[in-house]
Amino acid sequence: MNIQITPITRPILALLNIGLYVMMFTACSTLPKQLDSQRQDDGEYFVRKVEVNQNYSRALISFGLHDNNSWETRSRPTAIHNKDAVSYGDLLRVTIEGMGDMNGLYQINQSGEIDLPIPHSLPVYGKSRREIISLLSQELVRLEWFHADYVRVDVSVVRTAPANILISGAVFKPGRTSINNTPSSKQEDKVQQFSGTYSTARQLLAALQAAGGIRPDADLSNIFLMRDAHVIHVDLSSVIDNQQFSNVPALIEGDHILVLSTGSENAQLITPSQVTPPGMRLFMSNLIAPSLSNAQGAVGSDSTRLPYGSSLLDAAISANCVGGTQSANASRSVLLVTRNHGSKHQIVVNRSIDQLLANSSDHSVNPFVMPNDAVACFDSKFTNFRDVARGIGEAISPLILGGLL
Repeated sequence: MNIQITPITRPILALLNIGLYVMMFTACSTLPKQLDSQRQDDGEYFVRKVEVNQNYSRALISFGLHDNNSWETRSRPTAIHNKDAVSYGDLLRVTIEGMGDMNGLYQINQSGEIDLPIPHSLPVYGKSRREIISLLSQELVRLEWFHADYVRVDVSVVRTAPANILISGAVFKPGRTSINNTPSSKQEDKVQQFSGTYSTARQLLAALQAAGGIRPDADLSNIFLMRDAHVIHVDLSSVIDNQQFSNVPALIEGDHILVLSTGSENAQLITPSQVTPPGMRLFMSNLIAPSLSNAQGAVGSDSTRLPYGSSLLDAAISANCVGGTQSANASRSVLLVTRNHGSKHQIVVNRSIDQLLANSSDHSVNPFVMPNDAVACFDSKFTNFRDVARGIGEAISPLILGGLL
């Protein structure tokens, strides 16, 4: 069959030739050649580093920890003994035997005092229940209202107030955070019906959760709490093993927590626990084939929230990057946009789906995803070639139709 070349068909043939060259070059590559991997990913091996920022260095200095060595090798600062201290806004019930008019509920004011009907306010901020009882008893004896042998005082914490805590070091969201916030729907009138309270929402574990949880480089055996000029050392290494642990202090307004870093990522800490993130949000792009929205690609709010400890393969499956026609889609690839621990600079990691499936247990090939990481899917070479060919066909169809007419 002879094709007659006319002034109309000549540009069409030229366009077809250009289209063939485009398909040859574009179908061979589905990703940019240069990825911003910070030289940490060679296509097969990737491990996040730990970067020490200025905030962490300043926190070490403020705690008197000028290096990152083990706590046991240094002299210990003065420890905090009253781990059940009261804070601003706490509500106390005071009972004095023989003085019923003074009995009642007293809230600690912004000066850290309670205003009893005595000549001077009683400073109680940072003190334990036993210390407050002793302080009030001494004051009543000093005022000569009671003899030392006959004074009977009882103090109990009825309600604990929220507390603003500063958290530094190896946590996902360092900075100031508020813990033990009371829901607006909670009834306040029931406080009169009981005496004594206990709240885990103002403990160290709650503060670590409020800070986004510990990072994989955290040193759980070296956590420090600074209150005024005093420091306490806390070992939470048994939390990950679900073992019994003690010596977990309650926190008060103004406390500063420092979680030391080991300097390297520990895969054993990348698991749900009382001190790690209960879950995490990822950013996903599921445009395996062009669509108008992620909703059409079945990427909803549920699929972008994964349990802590999920891998890149888990995220790829959640984003619908895995599956479909085997011959056409087996060579898909997925990008992970992540960060080093303690850094804000992004790192781009590229893996093919075949790599992830063949090395699912190797976390240098199939790395863990971290909170707020991003995952994007790219088409296979076959799909790339098909879509380029489809686009060229759509471009030349009107020209061919015009030539026929």
